Amino acid sequence: PMGAQEEFTPATLSDKIDGKADLYLSAGFVSLRDQRVGFAGGPPVWMEVFVFDMGKPSNAFSVFSSQRRPKAADAGIADYSYEADNELCLVHGRYYVELVCSGLDEPTMKAAEALARSFVSATAVSEHANIRADQALFPSEGMIPGSVALVPSDVFGFDRLKDVFIARYRDGAGEVTLFAARKGSPEEASKAAEELRGFFVDDCGGKAAPAPPSAVGAAVIDLDGRFEAVFASGPYLAGVHQA
Repeated sequence: PMGAQEEFTPATLSDKIDGKADLYLSAGFVSLRDQRVGFAGGPPVWMEVFVFDMGKPSNAFSVFSSQRRPKAADAGIADYSYEADNELCLVHGRYYVELVCSGLDEPTMKAAEALARSFVSATAVSEHANIRADQALFPSEGMIPGSVALVPSDVFGFDRLKDVFIARYRDGAGEVTLFAARKGSPEEASKAAEELRGFFVDDCGGKAAPAPPSAVGAAVIDLDGRFEAVFASGPYLAGVHQA
Protein backbone atom coordinates (compact mmCIF):
# COMPACT_ATOMS: atom_id res chain seq x y z
CA PRO A 1 0.00 0.00 0.00
CA MET A 2 1.18 3.51 -0.88
CA GLY A 3 -1.18 5.17 1.54
CA ALA A 4 -4.33 4.68 3.55
CA GLN A 5 -7.39 3.17 1.89
CA GLU A 6 -10.06 5.73 1.07
CA GLU A 7 -13.80 5.10 1.28
CA PHE A 8 -16.62 7.04 -0.37
CA THR A 9 -20.39 7.04 0.04
CA PRO A 10 -23.12 8.34 -2.30
CA ALA A 11 -22.80 11.71 -0.57
CA THR A 12 -19.01 11.94 -1.11
CA LEU A 13 -18.47 10.05 -4.38
CA SER A 14 -18.16 13.25 -6.41
CA ASP A 15 -15.14 14.19 -4.27
CA LYS A 16 -13.27 11.32 -5.94
CA ILE A 17 -14.73 11.15 -9.44
CA ASP A 18 -16.14 14.59 -10.09
CA GLY A 19 -18.05 14.63 -13.36
CA LYS A 20 -18.82 10.90 -13.44
CA ALA A 21 -20.56 10.40 -10.12
CA ASP A 22 -24.05 10.65 -11.63
CA LEU A 23 -23.37 7.59 -13.82
CA TYR A 24 -22.70 5.46 -10.74
CA LEU A 25 -25.39 7.02 -8.56
CA SER A 26 -28.07 6.43 -11.21
CA ALA A 27 -27.04 2.76 -11.36
CA GLY A 28 -27.46 2.07 -7.63
CA PHE A 29 -24.02 2.93 -6.23
CA VAL A 30 -23.49 1.89 -2.59
CA SER A 31 -19.83 2.58 -1.79
CA LEU A 32 -16.31 2.91 -3.20
CA ARG A 33 -13.04 1.69 -1.71
CA ASP A 34 -9.91 3.13 -3.29
CA GLN A 35 -6.31 2.03 -2.72
CA ARG A 36 -3.04 2.87 -4.47
CA VAL A 37 -0.44 0.10 -4.39
CA GLY A 38 3.19 -0.21 -5.46
CA PHE A 39 5.55 -3.08 -6.17
CA ALA A 40 7.65 -4.21 -3.22
CA GLY A 41 11.29 -4.19 -4.31
CA GLY A 42 10.23 -3.69 -7.90
CA PRO A 43 10.25 -0.87 -10.45
CA PRO A 44 8.85 2.58 -9.52
CA VAL A 45 5.41 1.86 -10.93
CA TRP A 46 2.04 1.65 -9.22
CA MET A 47 -1.63 1.02 -9.77
CA GLU A 48 -4.79 2.45 -8.26
CA VAL A 49 -7.57 0.01 -7.41
CA PHE A 50 -11.19 1.16 -7.34
CA VAL A 51 -13.74 -1.26 -5.88
CA PHE A 52 -17.30 -0.04 -6.47
CA ASP A 53 -20.06 -1.82 -4.55
CA MET A 54 -23.04 -1.39 -6.87
CA GLY A 55 -25.58 -3.28 -4.78
CA LYS A 56 -26.38 -6.01 -7.31
CA PRO A 57 -24.72 -7.62 -10.36
CA SER A 58 -26.91 -5.92 -12.98
CA ASN A 59 -25.89 -2.52 -11.61
CA ALA A 60 -22.23 -3.49 -11.73
CA PHE A 61 -22.59 -4.61 -15.35
CA SER A 62 -24.38 -1.37 -16.18
CA VAL A 63 -21.45 0.85 -15.20
CA PHE A 64 -18.95 -1.65 -16.64
CA SER A 65 -20.67 -1.58 -20.03
CA SER A 66 -21.18 2.18 -19.99
CA GLN A 67 -17.48 2.79 -19.32
CA ARG A 68 -16.17 0.24 -21.83
CA ARG A 69 -13.68 1.68 -24.29
CA PRO A 70 -13.98 1.08 -28.06
CA LYS A 71 -10.74 -0.95 -28.37
CA ALA A 72 -11.17 -2.99 -25.20
CA ALA A 73 -9.94 -6.60 -25.23
CA ASP A 74 -11.56 -9.35 -23.16
CA ALA A 75 -9.37 -10.21 -20.15
CA GLY A 76 -11.05 -13.51 -19.25
CA ILE A 77 -11.37 -12.65 -15.54
CA ALA A 78 -14.46 -12.73 -13.30
CA ASP A 79 -17.99 -12.38 -14.72
CA TYR A 80 -16.99 -9.81 -17.35
CA SER A 81 -13.70 -8.02 -17.89
CA TYR A 82 -11.57 -6.13 -20.37
CA GLU A 83 -8.20 -4.45 -20.74
CA ALA A 84 -7.80 -1.14 -22.55
CA ASP A 85 -4.60 0.87 -22.56
CA ASN A 86 -3.45 1.02 -18.93
CA GLU A 87 -6.71 -0.16 -17.35
CA LEU A 88 -8.18 -3.51 -16.37
CA CYS A 89 -11.90 -3.40 -15.52
CA LEU A 90 -14.11 -6.23 -14.32
CA VAL A 91 -17.45 -7.25 -12.87
CA HIS A 92 -17.49 -9.71 -9.98
CA GLY A 93 -21.01 -10.13 -8.67
CA ARG A 94 -22.15 -6.82 -7.18
CA TYR A 95 -18.69 -5.28 -7.57
CA TYR A 96 -17.35 -3.21 -10.44
CA VAL A 97 -13.55 -2.98 -10.20
CA GLU A 98 -11.05 -0.78 -12.03
CA LEU A 99 -7.28 -1.22 -11.85
CA VAL A 100 -5.53 1.80 -13.35
CA CYS A 101 -1.80 1.27 -13.91
CA SER A 102 0.92 3.89 -14.15
CA GLY A 103 2.36 2.22 -17.25
CA LEU A 104 1.54 -0.01 -20.20
CA ASP A 105 4.50 -2.39 -19.92
CA GLU A 106 3.77 -6.10 -19.79
CA PRO A 107 5.02 -6.74 -16.20
CA THR A 108 2.74 -4.02 -14.84
CA MET A 109 -0.32 -5.29 -16.71
CA LYS A 110 0.46 -8.88 -15.68
CA ALA A 111 0.59 -7.68 -12.07
CA ALA A 112 -2.82 -6.05 -12.53
CA GLU A 113 -4.22 -9.33 -13.84
CA ALA A 114 -2.76 -11.21 -10.86
CA LEU A 115 -4.23 -8.71 -8.41
CA ALA A 116 -7.61 -8.88 -10.14
CA ARG A 117 -7.66 -12.68 -9.91
CA SER A 118 -6.69 -12.46 -6.23
CA PHE A 119 -9.57 -10.05 -5.57
CA VAL A 120 -12.03 -12.39 -7.26
CA SER A 121 -10.70 -15.40 -5.36
CA ALA A 122 -10.83 -13.60 -2.00
CA THR A 123 -14.21 -11.89 -2.44
CA ALA A 124 -17.28 -14.06 -2.02
CA VAL A 125 -20.46 -13.01 -3.84
CA SER A 126 -23.92 -14.51 -3.62
CA GLU A 127 -24.88 -13.89 -7.24
CA HIS A 128 -22.94 -13.39 -10.46
CA ALA A 129 -23.65 -11.08 -13.39
CA ASN A 130 -25.12 -12.90 -16.39
CA ILE A 131 -26.58 -11.10 -19.40
CA ARG A 132 -26.62 -14.05 -21.81
CA ALA A 133 -30.43 -14.10 -22.05
CA ASP A 134 -30.63 -10.37 -22.66
CA GLN A 135 -27.78 -10.39 -25.17
CA ALA A 136 -29.52 -13.22 -27.05
CA LEU A 137 -32.40 -10.84 -27.83
CA PHE A 138 -30.15 -9.06 -30.33
CA PRO A 139 -29.21 -10.46 -33.75
CA SER A 140 -25.51 -11.27 -34.00
CA GLU A 141 -25.05 -10.23 -37.63
CA GLY A 142 -23.52 -6.79 -37.88
CA MET A 143 -23.25 -6.30 -34.13
CA ILE A 144 -20.16 -4.38 -33.01
CA PRO A 145 -18.30 -6.70 -30.59
CA GLY A 146 -18.54 -5.65 -26.95
CA SER A 147 -21.23 -3.08 -27.66
CA VAL A 148 -24.03 -4.59 -25.56
CA ALA A 149 -24.65 -2.26 -22.63
CA LEU A 150 -27.26 -1.76 -19.93
CA VAL A 151 -28.46 1.83 -19.54
CA PRO A 152 -29.95 2.28 -16.05
CA SER A 153 -31.90 5.53 -16.38
CA ASP A 154 -32.86 8.50 -18.59
CA VAL A 155 -32.55 6.31 -21.67
CA PHE A 156 -32.48 8.45 -24.85
CA GLY A 157 -33.20 11.45 -22.60
CA PHE A 158 -36.55 10.07 -21.41
CA ASP A 159 -36.60 10.14 -17.60
CA ARG A 160 -39.26 7.40 -17.36
CA LEU A 161 -37.31 4.87 -19.43
CA LYS A 162 -34.99 2.74 -17.30
CA ASP A 163 -32.95 -0.49 -17.42
CA VAL A 164 -32.70 -0.83 -21.20
CA PHE A 165 -30.17 -3.00 -23.02
CA ILE A 166 -28.66 -1.51 -26.16
CA ALA A 167 -26.40 -2.91 -28.86
CA ARG A 168 -24.62 -1.04 -31.63
CA TYR A 169 -24.52 -2.19 -35.26
CA ARG A 170 -22.59 -1.13 -38.31
CA ASP A 171 -24.89 0.50 -40.85
CA GLY A 172 -22.85 1.25 -43.94
CA ALA A 173 -20.35 3.92 -42.95
CA GLY A 174 -22.25 4.73 -39.77
CA GLU A 175 -23.82 3.01 -36.79
CA VAL A 176 -27.32 2.29 -35.57
CA THR A 177 -28.47 1.23 -32.11
CA LEU A 178 -30.99 -1.47 -31.26
CA PHE A 179 -32.60 -1.56 -27.83
CA ALA A 180 -34.67 -3.98 -25.75
CA ALA A 181 -36.09 -3.97 -22.25
CA ARG A 182 -37.82 -6.78 -20.41
CA LYS A 183 -41.00 -5.57 -18.70
CA GLY A 184 -43.23 -7.28 -16.18
CA SER A 185 -46.01 -8.18 -18.64
CA PRO A 186 -47.14 -7.63 -22.25
CA GLU A 187 -49.46 -4.89 -21.01
CA GLU A 188 -46.58 -3.08 -19.30
CA ALA A 189 -44.42 -3.41 -22.43
CA SER A 190 -47.18 -1.97 -24.62
CA LYS A 191 -47.66 0.94 -22.23
CA ALA A 192 -43.91 1.64 -22.20
CA ALA A 193 -43.81 1.58 -26.01
CA GLU A 194 -46.66 4.08 -26.22
CA GLU A 195 -45.01 6.36 -23.65
CA LEU A 196 -41.71 6.29 -25.56
CA ARG A 197 -43.49 7.01 -28.84
CA GLY A 198 -45.19 9.95 -27.18
CA PHE A 199 -41.86 11.23 -25.87
CA PHE A 200 -40.32 11.24 -29.35
CA VAL A 201 -43.35 13.02 -30.84
CA ASP A 202 -44.47 15.39 -28.07
CA ASP A 203 -41.16 16.23 -26.39
CA CYS A 204 -38.69 15.83 -29.25
CA GLY A 205 -40.84 17.24 -32.07
CA GLY A 206 -40.88 14.07 -34.14
CA LYS A 207 -43.44 13.20 -36.79
CA ALA A 208 -45.06 9.85 -37.38
CA ALA A 209 -43.67 8.12 -40.46
CA PRO A 210 -45.15 5.21 -42.42
CA ALA A 211 -44.94 2.08 -40.31
CA PRO A 212 -42.96 -0.91 -41.57
CA PRO A 213 -44.80 -4.10 -42.62
CA SER A 214 -43.77 -5.61 -39.28
CA ALA A 215 -43.73 -5.73 -36.32
CA VAL A 216 -47.44 -5.31 -35.70
CA GLY A 217 -48.10 -2.10 -33.81
CA ALA A 218 -44.67 -0.60 -34.50
CA ALA A 219 -44.34 3.17 -34.58
CA VAL A 220 -41.72 4.99 -36.65
CA ILE A 221 -40.91 8.60 -35.81
CA ASP A 222 -39.02 10.96 -38.10
CA LEU A 223 -36.75 13.38 -36.23
CA ASP A 224 -35.46 15.55 -39.09
CA GLY A 225 -34.11 12.65 -41.08
CA ARG A 226 -33.11 10.46 -38.16
CA PHE A 227 -35.62 7.74 -37.32
CA GLU A 228 -36.77 6.04 -34.14
CA ALA A 229 -38.69 2.76 -34.27
CA VAL A 230 -40.60 1.53 -31.24
CA PHE A 231 -42.64 -1.63 -30.71
CA ALA A 232 -43.71 -4.14 -28.06
CA SER A 233 -43.51 -7.91 -28.37
CA GLY A 234 -44.78 -10.00 -25.45
CA PRO A 235 -43.11 -8.65 -22.30
CA TYR A 236 -40.47 -6.73 -24.28
CA LEU A 237 -40.17 -3.12 -25.33
CA ALA A 238 -37.79 -2.87 -28.30
CA GLY A 239 -36.82 -0.75 -31.25
CA VAL A 240 -34.18 1.06 -33.25
CA HIS A 241 -32.51 4.30 -32.17
CA GLN A 242 -31.24 6.97 -34.60
CA ALA A 243 -31.51 5.05 -37.86
